[in-house]
Amino acid sequence: MTRVEPPKPAGERQAVPATPARRRWLRWTLASVGVLALLAASGAVAYQVFAPQEMLETPTVPYPEVQVITDERPFSELRAAPLVVEGRIRVYAEKYRVWSDAPVGIRYETTPYWSFRRWPAQVVGLILATTSSGIVVVSQWSDGEIIAIDARRGVISWRDSAPIAESRSYDGRRTGASVVYTPRSLVTAAINNGTVLIVSAPRQLIGIDARTGTRLWQRDLIAPCEPAVWTGAGLVAVPACHEAKLTFYDAATGVERGAWTSPDPEVRPAPGLCQASRSECRVITVNFKTWLLGADASLTSVPDLERGAQLAGERVIYQTGIGVAARRLTDPEPLWSWQGRGRLISADSAGVYLLTDQRTVLALSPATGRLAAVGCAAAQGENWEPGHVYPTGTGTYLALERINKGASPTADDQAYYFGPRPIALVELYPLTKLPQWPGKFAACASV
Repeated sequence: MTRVEPPKPAGERQAVPATPARRRWLRWTLASVGVLALLAASGAVAYQVFAPQEMLETPTVPYPEVQVITDERPFSELRAAPLVVEGRIRVYAEKYRVWSDAPVGIRYETTPYWSFRRWPAQVVGLILATTSSGIVVVSQWSDGEIIAIDARRGVISWRDSAPIAESRSYDGRRTGASVVYTPRSLVTAAINNGTVLIVSAPRQLIGIDARTGTRLWQRDLIAPCEPAVWTGAGLVAVPACHEAKLTFYDAATGVERGAWTSPDPEVRPAPGLCQASRSECRVITVNFKTWLLGADASLTSVPDLERGAQLAGERVIYQTGIGVAARRLTDPEPLWSWQGRGRLISADSAGVYLLTDQRTVLALSPATGRLAAVGCAAAQGENWEPGHVYPTGTGTYLALERINKGASPTADDQAYYFGPRPIALVELYPLTKLPQWPGKFAACASV
């Protein structure tokens, strides 16, 4: 008997035989949908990663205390050049990030205390500014943004912007030392009621209250270049582009205070005895002829500045044939002298720093010239020369950028720098508290 199927209800979809052609079409359709979904997801991820953005990570722990590190190594080995804040945290600059860590003497970089990242803008300058509210870390970026972060709290205190050359980008190489130790467009000036941040830009000069971010003044410059401005005696000195001439402006108001032309038209005036980079410079030099800069933009002739001289408080520290010596700014007679083998590499109000051939760091008292502290900047068999040198202002640490001996500045990073961690942050120990661990000074000559 033949079976008769009941009729299908109206509207019900009937099965279609799965022919080979239909199976191929179905596979192609599903594959196409999958590819489109993957591309869409990839586009979303790409947008999240590559879209312009900022990311601020604030501290999750209390502000670190000063700590003494008691392991058996002579110094910290760091990838990036640090700025040290109050002996408590280290601050660094990388291509797209400014960040800090602690404690200061820990051997390597650690988990950030706070971190601020921007993309695609690059860090082009970093400077510390001391204010009545504490220290702010001011960063300048390749898109013109100027951002101040409270060093203790890790939050943005204020932000501004200034014109910047389109060609500006991160130029710190592996260590970032040029960005943090010699920022091109950022200097500071101390005034009676605080600190002024001076921002130089193409055809422009800006004065900003470092505490509040308030613009105190702005001046348009006729100069076609971006001069390497510097500060001293409450003034901002602006070099001419094509002349051996300086123009002085009041750091607090931006009012012009005068100008000075080099006695030798072939030699441009240069700042000397600066506290940090081109900030708070005490004198002007033309060759070795030296003038003391006054708050009224007056210049007073003083004894010639010795080659490689450093400033330690109110004393000029200079190398001699048998050691180093100190004198007053206005008097060529030495206040003290120290005899011994050591090259003068830096000084500040806390110490006079020498480096021996065995990579021992000797710290002398600026007041007396007596040996006050020692540190070791080497492991066995090292052969390097110091690049940037940064005294931290505490008298307990000295940062040395290590360059392979004889390396050309144009060499790539691998050939130029001493190892993957070129920064030695050397601990300095008072003679009365020398470490007892035998490994601490094993690679350095005994003192």
